[in-house]
Amino acid sequence: MAPEPARRVLVTGAARGIGRAVAAALADHDLVLTVRRAEDVERLGAEVPAAQVLLLDLADTASIAERVAGTEVDAVVHCAGVEGVAAAAELDPGLLAGVLAANLAGPVELTRVLLPGLRRRGGQVVFVNSTAALRSFPGWGAYAASKAALRAYADTLRLEEPAVRVTSVFPGRTDTGMQHRIHARAGRDFDPATAMSPASVAAAVCSVLGAPDDVEVPELTVNPVTHRG
Repeated sequence: MAPEPARRVLVTGAARGIGRAVAAALADHDLVLTVRRAEDVERLGAEVPAAQVLLLDLADTASIAERVAGTEVDAVVHCAGVEGVAAAAELDPGLLAGVLAANLAGPVELTRVLLPGLRRRGGQVVFVNSTAALRSFPGWGAYAASKAALRAYADTLRLEEPAVRVTSVFPGRTDTGMQHRIHARAGRDFDPATAMSPASVAAAVCSVLGAPDDVEVPELTVNPVTHRG
């Protein structure tokens, strides 16, 4: 069940991947969509003409308050993120800082800025996290650490803000550009048959947003179906 049309929803990382799928699933609603690249502003604005499209680099935490000044929403769906794959022996401070800024500090700061409105509206915060927060893999130290920390932040936010419903969604392997890039760097082909579509993850997010007002979904894990012959 989708949220009521009157609700206003901010979706980060809306240019592609899961964020774009969430924006498409909520196209009939009052949307604020954020993108990191300037060239995506016009394109996304043409694709979703009723939406407000904002240029927002979550890694630049100092600019977030100014970028979203005056914005008040009923829900925020955090989809933006970066991978930053590197072996532990090669994980330099600069790479780690960049991953933590985009995947943790940015969402935390954006949530802080939007919290007054979310409290007033009895809103929702949905963090599209990753199963990497639950189980890491070789080369994913920075990414998994950022996602595990984001889960801990969501748990704390849920305790501190009783007027706001907070959910962490943990998608497993999803057919996104991120997965294709990770596999290409490792010299492997990515098989979409082993993954969910971004639209399937977006449907799970919409189920959270559409939950009755007296229901909170603290965590939701979604994985691709494994067919056994």
